[in-house]
Amino acid sequence: SEAIRFSGEMVPLDYGAGEGKTAFTKRYPVGIITCITPFNFPLNLVLHKVAPALACGCAVIVKPAPQSPLCTLALAGLMELAGYPAGVFNAMVCDIPVAEKLVRDDRIEMLSFTGSDKVGWYLKSICGKKKIALELGGNASVIVDSTANIDEAAKKVAVGAYIYAGQVCISTQRIFVEDKVYDQFTEKLITAIDDLGIGDPNDKNVLVGPIIDSSHLERVGAWVNEAKDGGATVLIGGEVSDKEHNVYKPTLLTGANDLMKVSCAEVFGPVAVIEKVRSFEEGVKRSNDSNYGLQTGIYTNRFDRVKYAHEELEVGGVMVNNIPGFRIDSMPYGGIKDSGFGREGIKYAMEEMTEGRLIVY
Repeated sequence: SEAIRFSGEMVPLDYGAGEGKTAFTKRYPVGIITCITPFNFPLNLVLHKVAPALACGCAVIVKPAPQSPLCTLALAGLMELAGYPAGVFNAMVCDIPVAEKLVRDDRIEMLSFTGSDKVGWYLKSICGKKKIALELGGNASVIVDSTANIDEAAKKVAVGAYIYAGQVCISTQRIFVEDKVYDQFTEKLITAIDDLGIGDPNDKNVLVGPIIDSSHLERVGAWVNEAKDGGATVLIGGEVSDKEHNVYKPTLLTGANDLMKVSCAEVFGPVAVIEKVRSFEEGVKRSNDSNYGLQTGIYTNRFDRVKYAHEELEVGGVMVNNIPGFRIDSMPYGGIKDSGFGREGIKYAMEEMTEGRLIVY
């Protein structure tokens, strides 16, 4: 439906020197788009790029993550069966040097990248004059005030912090709770975490599955140990559950300073930090004290605070009485600061993948 209704806009200029003139824009596809995607949602995140690209008339070259290329290859087979012309959808499983050549190639008109901030900003530096959209990492926060539904918030935050073992760019990593309800909320959150299923993701009762590989398991453990050595307290978890299958226990820390990796970097694992704040406004300030700015969740029943958060939070989206991990494919999705720029979401990605052309007569 977006492909059918996607269009430019009328430009009012029938006044002064433009008297008697009509003007409007029409959007045209930029051309070939290189799409580089991560491992954590190997089909969904590919489709976030491919669907809008095809809808607005762009061909794509998809370079999937080396850990999870099979979904992209299967999609390529389905595209062929569906009758798409050869060359419209291209899957390219390759090593980094070849991917860099693809990014540098002047025949490519746009790069759409989802992944780490380090890699994303490097690719921006080598991509030349082509358009670029970057959906990068985050250390998403939740702010809980004294008017919130504490029971509901604790259950949702537990899921938001540990689902997919935290391997989500909008996983809840930092939790700021107003001091009046801090003890009550923390107790309920720990209980909710303790109730989460851990282990084999093929078990429908399991929410916290394995980390992608052993190197990332070791990194997560090292970051938690760094925080503990620096004075942070482990409220629950803090150790490996199943080394053979790369499963780390859902971990909640407190007392972590802003320089610890568990606070200032993207853990991309089942780790969250909870801290007490004196006011909702302090929670907003602490949330903004980050190099990232993807999405934030707020729990409050005061609409003035909803408006305040929308005005003051330095993020791409504010989720009210919900976790920052809330995402629907039609909404504009993306961040600021080290979380990138540009927006996904069908309509918004189509705007990124096209250029407006004005006509006046």
